[in-house]
Amino acid sequence: MTVRRNSLLRFALVSGLVVIALTTSLSSLAMGALRYSVVDQEARQVAAQIQQLMLQSFTPDDLERGLGENTRAALDALSADQQNANILRLLLWNRRGVLLYSNDHKGDGQKATPSDGLRAAFSGSMAVLPLAPERLRPFSPETIYLSVEGYLEYLMFQSSQVWIRPGPPTVSAQTTRPLVAQAASLGVARLFVPVRFTETATPAGAYEVVYDFRPLQQKLARLQKAVWTTIPGGFLALYCAMLVVVQRTSRVLTKQREDLRAAHLGTFHALANAVDARDSETGDHSVRVAAYVVSIAQDFGLSAEQIAELKIAAELHDIGKIGVPDSVLMKPGPLTPAEWDLMRHHAVVGSSILQSTPLSAAVKDAVRHVHEHWDGGGYPDQLKGEQIPLFARIIAVVDAFEAMTSKRPYRSALSRPRAMAELQHKRNSQFDPQVVDSFCRVGVGGPDQPPS
Repeated sequence: MTVRRNSLLRFALVSGLVVIALTTSLSSLAMGALRYSVVDQEARQVAAQIQQLMLQSFTPDDLERGLGENTRAALDALSADQQNANILRLLLWNRRGVLLYSNDHKGDGQKATPSDGLRAAFSGSMAVLPLAPERLRPFSPETIYLSVEGYLEYLMFQSSQVWIRPGPPTVSAQTTRPLVAQAASLGVARLFVPVRFTETATPAGAYEVVYDFRPLQQKLARLQKAVWTTIPGGFLALYCAMLVVVQRTSRVLTKQREDLRAAHLGTFHALANAVDARDSETGDHSVRVAAYVVSIAQDFGLSAEQIAELKIAAELHDIGKIGVPDSVLMKPGPLTPAEWDLMRHHAVVGSSILQSTPLSAAVKDAVRHVHEHWDGGGYPDQLKGEQIPLFARIIAVVDAFEAMTSKRPYRSALSRPRAMAELQHKRNSQFDPQVVDSFCRVGVGGPDQPPS
């Protein structure tokens, strides 16, 4: 049960980390794609509005002496158009820094020192500045590293502290998108657009457009909230459903494995009982050994699962004797060398019988090595010391004690004190001294009945 629980916990932890990584990656990618799409849409709108401005025709006299009434009326109509609701203020400057037009008609005719944005526009580039200079920020990594042009823009920003979009005078979504991407984080920004008499002429003036990007910010914020709620929520639901399915499947498989294990144990117990019935008068040798080992296992601090495995190994430790003939197993006199070889082979036979079963390796090893000696003189593999599995060392002591105190066809039962003395005598040769000491310490050899 603990192994299954640990496996489920490991699976839950690993799959949880994978889900977190996938959620973070997909949410970031989805948000990046949506942001690109929304900013691109906004850039198209800004490009269309700028193109409307650039379609206005001016004469040199307009930009030197002031705009005529018809031109002012056209710009007023453009500012009042609901499609241009994001334009908060529209200003037109000439190269001498004179404000020729503002849609709120404040400051018209006044002269001011051109700002960095105006100077960039007078040089033939579009530029963007925050409404407040302290909100000026460098380019994002997206703008800097995705293209050579982006890196050049970054270098220009470093030198002039103004976002500039250099290049041909053609206005399009592609040319305005980098500016919109930067201005989107400002809330309200100032866009600067050069005014030319012809496409190749030196700019004679510049528009300054105070543009409201706050709706774009709000839209991006809503999208970000939706993405980082929907995708993680979906993955969380999928993760929980997967855990439920895995847990249920694990329970079914565990139940099937336990049923199969119980069926095998039932068969093996029947075989072990048959061996005990042939080898002892009471027919419960293996059961008594299994009962004795519990106290020693508890004294060694073994877990409940380990104790359960040890009991199974104790109950099946002599199962290989099923292949030993009665003439050898119940012989009243000493065994011949050939008969001893046959008797010793039962440990290997028992291990082979259990090899393809769903029992643990600890049980199979204990059955194979229960007759190994602490000094290496046992069989079948001549293991010594702690090379011998602990289960086998415990069963060996208890098996010997129970055999010595039980009546056999070839000898009478020894008294408990004499059997204990024999264990002490062989505590460093045949038996693990710590197991013998534990056997004496828990008082297993004292009572008439083994502990339950």
